[in-house]
Amino acid sequence: MARAIMLLLLISPLSFAGDNNLTIITKGTGTTITTKQIGSSNTSTILCGANTNGSVPGSNYNSHTCNNATINNTVDGIDNESRIYTVWSNNSNNQFTITIDGDGNFAYLDQDEDDNTSTITQTGNDNEAWQLGSGDDNVFSIIQTGNGKYAKILDFGDDGNKSINQSGTGSHNAYIYNNNSAHNNDATIIQSGSGNKDADIFFYGADNSDIDLTQSGNGAHTANMKFYTNNYDVDVTQSGSTNQSYSATFNCSSNCTKTITITQE
Repeated sequence: MARAIMLLLLISPLSFAGDNNLTIITKGTGTTITTKQIGSSNTSTILCGANTNGSVPGSNYNSHTCNNATINNTVDGIDNESRIYTVWSNNSNNQFTITIDGDGNFAYLDQDEDDNTSTITQTGNDNEAWQLGSGDDNVFSIIQTGNGKYAKILDFGDDGNKSINQSGTGSHNAYIYNNNSAHNNDATIIQSGSGNKDADIFFYGADNSDIDLTQSGNGAHTANMKFYTNNYDVDVTQSGSTNQSYSATFNCSSNCTKTITITQE
């Protein structure tokens, strides 16, 4: 049985009233959907699954199922937009959470296949977060605190844990990509401080790797890592007020040192 709880609060028609558009299309067993919007011009579109042809903003869908999915969506502010989809294949035991508090934020979840868990939390203004992909048994998390943050996770593999945490006053950008032949990869990006940060991690057919990237301080730090072979354990820390840059391609196949620690201060 699908259950949806929707709360749209317009506290004052003079200062808080707005469009507050919300679309929910659902199909499945045991699905619970809870949404809350406070403010003006908030738009949330939720598609858990459907068995008819049609379209929602940004996606066409055909026949789908969505079993045992829990979807929570909270929006608080002005001109925010949140989307939650499952748009491909059969879906079961998925959990979705989007929480937005601020102005001009955008968050988009697209969870496919089985047993995935996704979380996006935005506090501040003008933040953008994407979690898209397919695969089994993945855990995704994006937390943005402050203004002007951008984060995207694209993951098409299985059994991974990807997270991005952004805070501070700097304009931070983070991107994690995992293609459909790369499995059992974990990646964590932490960005903080007043300096602008830019981080990119790519998994191309590489399995069983654990990557931790931390960027902090007042400096403008950049990092770019590409993984083509398996079993890497890499920790990169960039801190301080001096600008730091790190770029590496990991493709060693024999006589390799695959436990690597890089510290730039």
